[in-house]
Order: sequence, then C-alpha cells, then structure tokens
Amino acid sequence: MVAALVLSYYVVLRSVLRVKPWLRKCLARCRHCGIFFLTDARNAGRQDLGCPFGCRQAHRRRQSTRRSVDYYRQPEGKTKKRALNARRKTPPPPPRHKPAPLPWPRPILDYVRVVVGLIEGRKVGLWEVVEMLERTLRQHRMVRTRRIDQGVAWLNEQPP
Repeated sequence: MVAALVLSYYVVLRSVLRVKPWLRKCLARCRHCGIFFLTDARNAGRQDLGCPFGCRQAHRRRQSTRRSVDYYRQPEGKTKKRALNARRKTPPPPPRHKPAPLPWPRPILDYVRVVVGLIEGRKVGLWEVVEMLERTLRQHRMVRTRRIDQGVAWLNEQPP
C-alpha cells in the first residue's frame, strides 16, 4: 500500500519537475528514508534534511528525548523533576477553547503549502490549501462509470 502511494507521489513529482524545471534545485532527499521531496529554496542543496512525511518529526522527537534524559540525569534536573512530579498531583485547569481540527495532518498540509507556493511562485496560506483540498475532494472521479456507481464507491470509501 505504501509503495503504491510513493509511486503515485513520484509520478506527480516528476510531472511537476518536467513542467517547472527550475524547481530541480529545490529537490532534496530525506537523510533517513531516502524519499525525494521538494523543499524551500532556502534549503536547496542541503543534505541533512528529513522528509515532511514523518522522518523530520521522528528525528526531532528522538533528539528531544535524548536532551531531556541527559538533563534529568544531572543534579539540577533531578530536583526540577521532583518538583514537576509533585505538581502533577493537582489536576490541570480545563482548556479555554479548542482550535478547529484540521481534516489532514498538519505536517502534510505545511508540505503541500510549500510545494504549491513553489509551483505558483507566491506565498500560499494554510486556509487556501485546506480550501483547495476540500474542493478537490468534492469533484467527481474522471472515470466512465454511472453516477450511482460513483456514489456507491464514495460511500464505501467514507461510510456514514
């Protein structure tokens, strides 16, 4: 399943690079999984980037854990950890308001925003990307099936 997604991603990436060859300088390879992706022009040529599909977040999480373990092994960190654990006994205050949930993971939306901005040559807002994706998902498929079959297929993919 993942291989099919990566293959279709590469087909789209190659077609974008064929139409807009100046984006080749923005092509980078993930140092963890090896997948190609488009990055911001300021990061062009860097070899130490992680892909936006999970490697970047996993590396950041591992480094954060390593730093906190090192800190809490020191005497200063041990006293701080004792204070944090003592404070944990009191319940936290309820949240004031919750932000509206996004229908897609935030890192993927940020990556789509960067890629669309590179393709269009302008800054693209997150809300524009969400609107574009919602509009795209509302469109009918480009296959030769009857309308009722399209509706049934859609309901099978997204049951009520």
